Amino acid sequence: MESNGASESGSASETYESAPEAGVLAGLKGMVSFYTILPVNIGYREMKAMDRHFWAAPAIGLLFGIVGALVFESMGWLTGSSLASAAVAIFAMHVFNRLLHLDGLIDVGDGLTVAGKREDHLRALKDTVIGAGGMATGMLVTLMLFCEWTALGTGAAMVVAVLCSEICARNAQVSAAAFGTPGNGMAGNSVRSTDTRSLVCSTILSAALMALSWVAVTALMGSRSSGTWPFGGCLLALIVSVLWGKYLASVAERNFGMVNGDVLGASNESARVLCMLMMIIAWRLAV
Repeated sequence: MESNGASESGSASETYESAPEAGVLAGLKGMVSFYTILPVNIGYREMKAMDRHFWAAPAIGLLFGIVGALVFESMGWLTGSSLASAAVAIFAMHVFNRLLHLDGLIDVGDGLTVAGKREDHLRALKDTVIGAGGMATGMLVTLMLFCEWTALGTGAAMVVAVLCSEICARNAQVSAAAFGTPGNGMAGNSVRSTDTRSLVCSTILSAALMALSWVAVTALMGSRSSGTWPFGGCLLALIVSVLWGKYLASVAERNFGMVNGDVLGASNESARVLCMLMMIIAWRLAV
Protein backbone atom coordinates (compact mmCIF):
# COMPACT_ATOMS: atom_id res chain seq x y z
CA MET A 1 0.00 0.00 0.00
CA GLU A 2 1.47 3.34 -1.02
CA SER A 3 0.49 6.91 -0.54
CA ASN A 4 1.01 10.00 -2.70
CA GLY A 5 4.50 9.73 -4.15
CA ALA A 6 5.31 7.14 -1.50
CA SER A 7 7.47 4.09 -1.57
CA GLU A 8 7.62 1.31 0.94
CA SER A 9 10.38 1.51 3.49
CA GLY A 10 11.96 -1.34 5.38
CA SER A 11 11.90 -4.98 4.40
CA ALA A 12 10.31 -5.97 1.11
CA SER A 13 8.31 -8.60 2.99
CA GLU A 14 6.94 -6.08 5.49
CA THR A 15 3.16 -5.72 5.61
CA TYR A 16 0.86 -3.27 7.31
CA GLU A 17 0.21 -5.74 10.13
CA SER A 18 3.89 -6.53 10.69
CA ALA A 19 5.06 -2.91 10.52
CA PRO A 20 6.57 -1.67 13.79
CA GLU A 21 4.67 0.75 15.98
CA ALA A 22 5.72 4.39 15.60
CA GLY A 23 4.95 7.68 17.27
CA VAL A 24 3.03 10.82 16.45
CA LEU A 25 5.76 12.32 14.26
CA ALA A 26 5.71 9.26 11.99
CA GLY A 27 1.93 9.55 11.89
CA LEU A 28 2.11 13.21 10.89
CA LYS A 29 4.60 12.31 8.18
CA GLY A 30 2.11 9.76 6.87
CA MET A 31 -0.68 12.36 6.92
CA VAL A 32 1.42 14.90 5.04
CA SER A 33 2.14 12.31 2.34
CA PHE A 34 -1.43 11.02 2.16
CA TYR A 35 -3.36 14.28 2.40
CA THR A 36 -1.12 16.65 0.44
CA ILE A 37 0.74 16.82 -2.87
CA LEU A 38 4.08 17.10 -1.09
CA PRO A 39 6.45 14.34 -2.27
CA VAL A 40 7.03 12.65 1.09
CA ASN A 41 8.04 9.00 0.86
CA ILE A 42 6.47 6.75 3.46
CA GLY A 43 6.03 3.05 4.12
CA TYR A 44 3.75 0.84 6.16
CA ARG A 45 5.32 2.10 9.38
CA GLU A 46 4.14 5.66 8.75
CA MET A 47 0.76 4.57 7.45
CA LYS A 48 0.16 2.46 10.54
CA ALA A 49 1.24 5.37 12.74
CA MET A 50 -1.11 7.67 10.81
CA ASP A 51 -4.03 5.38 11.62
CA ARG A 52 -3.04 4.91 15.25
CA HIS A 53 -2.60 8.63 15.80
CA PHE A 54 -5.45 9.93 13.68
CA TRP A 55 -6.29 12.26 16.58
CA ALA A 56 -3.33 14.42 15.46
CA ALA A 57 -5.14 15.38 12.22
CA PRO A 58 -5.83 18.98 13.42
CA ALA A 59 -2.10 19.64 12.99
CA ILE A 60 -2.54 18.94 9.27
CA GLY A 61 -5.48 21.33 9.37
CA LEU A 62 -3.13 24.03 10.62
CA LEU A 63 -0.83 23.32 7.68
CA PHE A 64 -3.72 23.75 5.24
CA GLY A 65 -4.81 26.90 7.04
CA ILE A 66 -1.35 28.40 6.67
CA VAL A 67 -1.31 27.57 2.94
CA GLY A 68 -4.78 29.05 2.42
CA ALA A 69 -4.06 32.19 4.45
CA LEU A 70 -0.74 32.83 2.69
CA VAL A 71 -2.29 32.48 -0.76
CA PHE A 72 -5.29 34.62 0.21
CA GLU A 73 -3.23 37.44 1.71
CA SER A 74 -0.69 37.35 -1.14
CA MET A 75 -3.41 37.55 -3.78
CA GLY A 76 -5.09 40.32 -1.82
CA TRP A 77 -1.86 42.32 -1.92
CA LEU A 78 -1.41 41.65 -5.65
CA THR A 79 -4.98 42.16 -6.83
CA GLY A 80 -6.68 44.22 -4.13
CA SER A 81 -9.72 41.97 -4.54
CA SER A 82 -11.05 39.65 -1.84
CA LEU A 83 -13.14 37.90 -4.49
CA ALA A 84 -10.16 36.94 -6.63
CA SER A 85 -8.12 36.12 -3.53
CA ALA A 86 -10.78 33.77 -2.16
CA ALA A 87 -11.21 31.97 -5.48
CA VAL A 88 -7.47 31.40 -5.93
CA ALA A 89 -6.90 30.41 -2.30
CA ILE A 90 -9.74 27.86 -2.23
CA PHE A 91 -8.51 26.38 -5.51
CA ALA A 92 -4.95 26.20 -4.16
CA MET A 93 -6.11 24.36 -1.05
CA HIS A 94 -8.04 21.81 -3.12
CA VAL A 95 -4.99 21.25 -5.31
CA PHE A 96 -2.78 20.95 -2.22
CA ASN A 97 -5.14 18.20 -1.04
CA ARG A 98 -5.28 16.61 -4.53
CA LEU A 99 -9.07 17.24 -4.38
CA LEU A 100 -9.24 14.22 -2.07
CA HIS A 101 -11.77 15.61 0.40
CA LEU A 102 -13.81 17.34 -2.29
CA ASP A 103 -14.11 14.00 -4.08
CA GLY A 104 -15.37 12.45 -0.86
CA LEU A 105 -17.94 15.22 -0.42
CA ILE A 106 -19.25 14.69 -3.95
CA ASP A 107 -19.44 10.91 -3.49
CA VAL A 108 -21.34 11.27 -0.23
CA GLY A 109 -23.67 13.79 -1.86
CA ASP A 110 -24.50 11.20 -4.51
CA GLY A 111 -24.87 8.44 -1.94
CA LEU A 112 -27.25 10.39 0.27
CA THR A 113 -29.52 11.79 -2.44
CA VAL A 114 -30.21 8.55 -4.27
CA ALA A 115 -33.50 6.82 -3.37
CA GLY A 116 -33.71 3.20 -2.28
CA LYS A 117 -32.23 0.80 0.24
CA ARG A 118 -28.79 0.82 1.82
CA GLU A 119 -27.41 -1.14 -1.13
CA ASP A 120 -28.56 1.62 -3.47
CA HIS A 121 -26.92 4.29 -1.31
CA LEU A 122 -23.67 2.29 -1.25
CA ARG A 123 -23.76 1.78 -5.01
CA ALA A 124 -24.14 5.53 -5.58
CA LEU A 125 -21.41 6.27 -3.04
CA LYS A 126 -18.89 4.07 -4.85
CA ASP A 127 -20.00 4.88 -8.40
CA THR A 128 -17.33 6.75 -10.36
CA VAL A 129 -19.99 8.71 -12.26
CA ILE A 130 -20.94 12.05 -10.67
CA GLY A 131 -24.69 12.45 -10.24
CA ALA A 132 -26.81 15.53 -9.70
CA GLY A 133 -26.71 15.12 -5.91
CA GLY A 134 -22.93 15.02 -5.80
CA MET A 135 -22.53 17.90 -8.23
CA ALA A 136 -25.00 20.09 -6.34
CA THR A 137 -23.40 19.26 -2.99
CA GLY A 138 -19.90 20.07 -4.20
CA MET A 139 -20.97 23.32 -5.84
CA LEU A 140 -23.07 24.56 -2.93
CA VAL A 141 -20.47 23.83 -0.26
CA THR A 142 -17.74 25.47 -2.34
CA LEU A 143 -19.96 28.50 -3.01
CA MET A 144 -20.72 28.82 0.70
CA LEU A 145 -17.03 28.69 1.53
CA PHE A 146 -16.24 31.29 -1.13
CA CYS A 147 -18.86 33.67 0.27
CA GLU A 148 -17.52 33.19 3.79
CA TRP A 149 -13.94 33.87 2.75
CA THR A 150 -14.99 37.16 1.15
CA ALA A 151 -17.14 38.22 4.12
CA LEU A 152 -14.17 39.17 6.32
CA GLY A 153 -11.99 40.69 3.62
CA THR A 154 -8.22 40.57 4.07
CA GLY A 155 -6.40 41.08 7.34
CA ALA A 156 -5.86 39.48 10.73
CA ALA A 157 -9.48 38.54 11.36
CA MET A 158 -9.60 36.58 8.13
CA VAL A 159 -6.32 34.79 8.84
CA VAL A 160 -7.49 33.74 12.32
CA ALA A 161 -10.78 32.47 10.89
CA VAL A 162 -9.07 30.48 8.13
CA LEU A 163 -6.56 28.84 10.47
CA CYS A 164 -9.14 27.94 13.10
CA SER A 165 -11.75 26.64 10.65
CA GLU A 166 -9.19 24.34 9.03
CA ILE A 167 -8.10 23.00 12.41
CA CYS A 168 -11.71 22.36 13.42
CA ALA A 169 -12.50 20.72 10.08
CA ARG A 170 -9.94 18.01 10.89
CA ASN A 171 -11.34 17.69 14.41
CA ALA A 172 -14.71 16.95 12.79
CA GLN A 173 -13.03 14.15 10.83
CA VAL A 174 -11.77 12.64 14.07
CA SER A 175 -15.25 12.98 15.58
CA ALA A 176 -16.81 11.17 12.62
CA ALA A 177 -14.22 8.42 12.92
CA ALA A 178 -14.72 8.13 16.69
CA PHE A 179 -18.46 7.56 16.38
CA GLY A 180 -18.43 5.54 13.14
CA THR A 181 -18.15 1.91 12.14
CA PRO A 182 -15.08 1.21 9.98
CA GLY A 183 -15.45 0.05 6.40
CA ASN A 184 -13.10 -2.12 4.37
CA GLY A 185 -11.34 0.69 2.51
CA MET A 186 -8.08 2.50 3.20
CA ALA A 187 -9.67 4.69 5.89
CA GLY A 188 -11.00 1.67 7.75
CA ASN A 189 -7.91 1.37 9.93
CA SER A 190 -8.08 5.06 10.87
CA VAL A 191 -11.72 4.72 11.92
CA ARG A 192 -11.01 1.43 13.70
CA SER A 193 -8.19 3.00 15.71
CA THR A 194 -10.14 6.13 16.69
CA ASP A 195 -12.39 6.23 19.74
CA THR A 196 -13.85 8.86 22.06
CA ARG A 197 -10.54 9.14 23.92
CA SER A 198 -8.91 9.97 20.59
CA LEU A 199 -11.56 12.63 20.06
CA VAL A 200 -10.77 14.18 23.44
CA CYS A 201 -7.07 14.31 22.50
CA SER A 202 -7.93 15.81 19.10
CA THR A 203 -10.19 18.45 20.66
CA ILE A 204 -7.54 19.46 23.19
CA LEU A 205 -4.95 19.66 20.42
CA SER A 206 -7.35 21.73 18.31
CA ALA A 207 -7.91 24.18 21.17
CA ALA A 208 -4.15 24.53 21.71
CA LEU A 209 -3.46 25.07 18.01
CA MET A 210 -6.22 27.67 17.73
CA ALA A 211 -4.89 29.56 20.75
CA LEU A 212 -1.40 29.45 19.25
CA SER A 213 -2.74 30.71 15.92
CA TRP A 214 -4.56 33.57 17.62
CA VAL A 215 -1.44 34.66 19.52
CA ALA A 216 0.83 34.31 16.47
CA VAL A 217 -1.45 36.28 14.14
CA THR A 218 -1.87 39.02 16.75
CA ALA A 219 1.90 39.29 17.10
CA LEU A 220 2.55 39.30 13.35
CA MET A 221 -0.37 41.34 12.03
CA GLY A 222 -1.30 43.66 14.86
CA SER A 223 -4.18 44.21 17.24
CA ARG A 224 -7.01 43.71 14.75
CA SER A 225 -7.19 40.05 15.77
CA SER A 226 -7.23 40.90 19.48
CA GLY A 227 -10.32 41.20 21.64
CA THR A 228 -12.84 38.58 22.70
CA TRP A 229 -14.23 37.48 19.34
CA PRO A 230 -11.57 34.85 18.54
CA PHE A 231 -12.24 33.12 21.87
CA GLY A 232 -15.98 32.99 21.25
CA GLY A 233 -15.52 32.01 17.61
CA CYS A 234 -13.02 29.27 18.42
CA LEU A 235 -15.23 27.87 21.16
CA LEU A 236 -18.28 27.79 18.90
CA ALA A 237 -16.31 26.27 16.03
CA LEU A 238 -14.80 23.60 18.27
CA ILE A 239 -18.19 22.57 19.66
CA VAL A 240 -19.71 22.49 16.18
CA SER A 241 -16.85 20.36 14.84
CA VAL A 242 -17.48 17.64 17.43
CA LEU A 243 -21.25 17.69 17.03
CA TRP A 244 -21.15 17.82 13.23
CA GLY A 245 -18.73 14.93 12.99
CA LYS A 246 -20.94 12.85 15.28
CA TYR A 247 -24.02 13.78 13.25
CA LEU A 248 -22.42 12.84 9.94
CA ALA A 249 -21.27 9.54 11.43
CA SER A 250 -24.87 8.76 12.39
CA VAL A 251 -26.09 9.71 8.91
CA ALA A 252 -23.41 7.52 7.32
CA GLU A 253 -24.26 4.61 9.62
CA ARG A 254 -27.91 4.85 8.67
CA ASN A 255 -27.35 5.11 4.94
CA PHE A 256 -24.08 3.27 4.32
CA GLY A 257 -23.58 1.19 7.44
CA MET A 258 -20.06 2.57 7.88
CA VAL A 259 -17.78 5.59 7.94
CA ASN A 260 -15.27 5.36 5.10
CA GLY A 261 -12.78 7.75 3.52
CA ASP A 262 -15.50 9.52 1.54
CA VAL A 263 -17.43 10.27 4.73
CA LEU A 264 -14.29 11.59 6.40
CA GLY A 265 -13.65 13.82 3.39
CA ALA A 266 -17.24 15.07 3.46
CA SER A 267 -16.89 15.74 7.20
CA ASN A 268 -13.88 17.94 6.52
CA GLU A 269 -15.40 19.95 3.68
CA SER A 270 -18.77 20.52 5.34
CA ALA A 271 -17.37 21.20 8.83
CA ARG A 272 -14.96 23.76 7.37
CA VAL A 273 -17.94 25.78 6.13
CA LEU A 274 -19.84 25.52 9.41
CA CYS A 275 -16.83 26.37 11.56
CA MET A 276 -15.93 29.35 9.38
CA LEU A 277 -19.52 30.52 9.81
CA MET A 278 -19.14 30.35 13.60
CA MET A 279 -15.99 32.48 13.37
CA ILE A 280 -17.78 35.05 11.20
CA ILE A 281 -20.79 35.23 13.53
CA ALA A 282 -18.52 35.77 16.54
CA TRP A 283 -16.61 38.49 14.69
CA ARG A 284 -19.78 40.30 13.59
CA LEU A 285 -21.21 40.25 17.10
CA ALA A 286 -18.00 41.70 18.49
CA VAL A 287 -17.61 44.65 16.10
